[in-house]
Amino acid sequence: MDIQKLIDDYATWLKGEISVEKFGEYYEITTPYLDYANDFLQIYVKQIDDEIYFSDDSVTIGNLKMCGFKFTPKKMAYLQQILNRYDVSLQGDELVTKTNVKKFAQKKHLFIQAILKITDMPIFTKSNSFGLFLEDVKDFFEKMDIFYSDNVQFRGKAGIAHSYDFLFQMTKSKPERLCQTINNPTKSNVSNLLFTWEDTKPSRRDDSLLIAILNDENAVYSGAEDAFSNYGVKAIEWSKMGSSKNLELLVA
Repeated sequence: MDIQKLIDDYATWLKGEISVEKFGEYYEITTPYLDYANDFLQIYVKQIDDEIYFSDDSVTIGNLKMCGFKFTPKKMAYLQQILNRYDVSLQGDELVTKTNVKKFAQKKHLFIQAILKITDMPIFTKSNSFGLFLEDVKDFFEKMDIFYSDNVQFRGKAGIAHSYDFLFQMTKSKPERLCQTINNPTKSNVSNLLFTWEDTKPSRRDDSLLIAILNDENAVYSGAEDAFSNYGVKAIEWSKMGSSKNLELLVA
């Protein structure tokens, strides 16, 4: 398999699917990623001197509220974790950030990742009244004495920093394992993770692995298993987390 060609093909497709339109002082950038309402994710950028300003025009939080999602104190705390992780601020219901011109690509990438994380907040497991899949996964790790570092970032070969939910350290018998949870395992979210991993992998050890934990209480993209297998990613469905095979992959 020609991995580099697959990466180049994906990058070409991604670039071709992005459109830009001018609205006043802002440029509206439409991406191929889907939000919670299954609309194409859009962001807005403008330049003042050497700084680029980003906004979501209050759409992300506004859509969640329109769908009846309630921001309890715990959910607000989790939202703030996402904002801190991707260096994004909340002004009312508007997501905003800024950077200098030279770091536009990096900041655009992080801003989109933050929006995707936030739009996934309503997708939760039935067992968790809090409503956050990531918290269920953390609770499982603690119950099973699986030790990890959370919220880690690695810079890929394209110079862009990618964020991962967990890191399991290398041991005498296990390689380094990065881990990402996917609340809503759609084709878009699966493809996004694979592109992120293929950009990150060259900067890690040759034997480093990626583990994807899928919330299969929601619909899983039919091609996910083949896609992960082709890229050497270990996919674990949430309903099978406790199997001996999957525990062996996660423990030190």
